[in-house]
Amino acid sequence: MLNPNLSILDLSFNNLSIVSDNSSSSLPLLPQINDLGLASCNLKKIPQLSKESRLNTLDLSSNQLKGQIPNWIWEIGNGSLKRVNLSFNMLDDFQKPYKFPPYLNILDLHFNRLQGKLPIPPLVSDYVDFSFNYFSNSIPNDIGNFIPTAIFFSVSNNNLIGEIPTSICNASYLQVLDLSGNALNGSIPSCLPNMNFQLGVLSLASNNLSGDIPDTFADKCSLKTLDLENNVLTGKIPGSLVNCSFLEVLNIGNNRIEDTFPCMLTKTELRVLILRSNELYGNLLCPSGPTQEWRKLQIIDISHNDFDGDISVLNFSNWRGMMISANNNNDLIRFDSSLFNGLHYQDTITVTIKGLEIKLTKILTIFTSIDFSRNKFHGGIPSSIGDLKSLYLLNLSHNAIMGSIPASIGNLKQLGSLDLSSNNLTGNIPVELASLGFIGFLNLSFNDLFGMIPKGPQLQTFTEASYEGNVGLCGFPVNKSCNDDGVR
Repeated sequence: MLNPNLSILDLSFNNLSIVSDNSSSSLPLLPQINDLGLASCNLKKIPQLSKESRLNTLDLSSNQLKGQIPNWIWEIGNGSLKRVNLSFNMLDDFQKPYKFPPYLNILDLHFNRLQGKLPIPPLVSDYVDFSFNYFSNSIPNDIGNFIPTAIFFSVSNNNLIGEIPTSICNASYLQVLDLSGNALNGSIPSCLPNMNFQLGVLSLASNNLSGDIPDTFADKCSLKTLDLENNVLTGKIPGSLVNCSFLEVLNIGNNRIEDTFPCMLTKTELRVLILRSNELYGNLLCPSGPTQEWRKLQIIDISHNDFDGDISVLNFSNWRGMMISANNNNDLIRFDSSLFNGLHYQDTITVTIKGLEIKLTKILTIFTSIDFSRNKFHGGIPSSIGDLKSLYLLNLSHNAIMGSIPASIGNLKQLGSLDLSSNNLTGNIPVELASLGFIGFLNLSFNDLFGMIPKGPQLQTFTEASYEGNVGLCGFPVNKSCNDDGVR
């Protein structure tokens, strides 16, 4: 027997089943309950709750619910529902006719199989998540007029087409706007970068957007994440990004941007910089200021561009975000809302590890990587690379880098992946590399290295492919023996 004064009932994370929902009683089963939690209960059907007159919060997420969302669910308590979470189920449609309750401010339907036109959220919505469904057609032209007070709005990973409606800029309280993973086309509305001073996350990645990135980022820009990856954007990197002094994640990879290195970003709080697979050119030196002084940068990927210049002039000693003292915890890079308690947005990026593209759905602040591969850099690898004590991934392959491998790379005790292949490196492999105890991927192939491969617990675990194309190398695992002087 439930306490008649009980107002909150949370049965989540149990294994429950519904005995019957055919009661003929006109009385509510839970007369005083305001909040009902039934998340992760292995439910296969939605319990009959249409008579619950006081219910305003309902959580049925992470169950095994299938079929239509019954229209009576929106009429519970004569429209008193304020928060509904049906995410992580297998629901595929709305029973019609239906009407969202007028005071519904949290509506979470993500990770279902819902299809058809995108539903219009209630006017009072604070949080709307329709992501990871099969909604199609275009985003309604007046969508921004229906979410005037929304803080979070995501329709990512659906099948939406058409252009981004400019009315979205009327949602002046948005902190997170995620339209990624659709088939949206046209240009980015010029009002988006300066739609409000609270926008912290703007993700338009993996669409078919074209044209320039608007150079309209406001003076008091609060963006922490800007993700425009995997589109067909052209033009230059907007200089007004310098106004976004809190920017932590910038991802404009896999576009057609034609510009030089964005020097102004050294003035931001940038942690992640992804510029790969564009048409960027020039060297990495900036005309004024402490060019390479990155206070927090921990991931940089500028691979597959036309960058050139002498890499030896880079001073990695100023990249403090890749040193152990700056990254000594397991925090995640994510956006936390200042207006909505418990709301956070998890950044995701794709990195190349061990020759494979891997999507990181959570970015630890201790994960660090440098990928300069497939450019036109020359000169020698600076010894200051050894100062980046927390570096996990280093890829300088497919350039024209010359000189010897610096022994200071042996200082990178956290290094798990090292690719220096297809360059013009000469000399011996430093014996210090044998002390890299965590390295799981090594590629030194197609250089001009010679001498004996150092013996150590890791270097002999790699196949001959890691060393091929260096005719002067000898010793296991290559099929050449060495004489007493370390040469064949």
